Amino acid sequence: MEDEIMSLLNEEIKNQISDLSELEAGSSEKSRAIDDLTKLYKLKIEETKNTLDDEEREARRRMEDRQFDDDLAVKEKQLKEQVKDRWIGIGKAAAELVLPLIFYGAWMRKGLKFEETGAFTSTTFRGLINRFRPTK
Repeated sequence: MEDEIMSLLNEEIKNQISDLSELEAGSSEKSRAIDDLTKLYKLKIEETKNTLDDEEREARRRMEDRQFDDDLAVKEKQLKEQVKDRWIGIGKAAAELVLPLIFYGAWMRKGLKFEETGAFTSTTFRGLINRFRPTK
């Protein structure tokens, strides 16, 4: 529709310009025709400006939508990384707690097995019992 209006406006401007050459120089009709032509040309300039503004707004909106989608994708990726890091941290903390307990349990079992008879007491085992701590 806008293209039709612009083409009609251009056609009318061409007709007005061609009609100007037929009018007498300095006559009131020619002055009026020039004023009409000026108004038509200003109207064409305004329509062109409006069209360009609409295109610019549409381009800006598309760019903002694309940027929003990109930001959303980055945030989703960061969230996945944070969840992954959290689970790795939980696994690491569990390993820091469980592995020393298993190690201490194994050594305690061996030491208690050795001390079971009661005939010999080892100073090594007595020293180790004092140093066993399941936490940091």
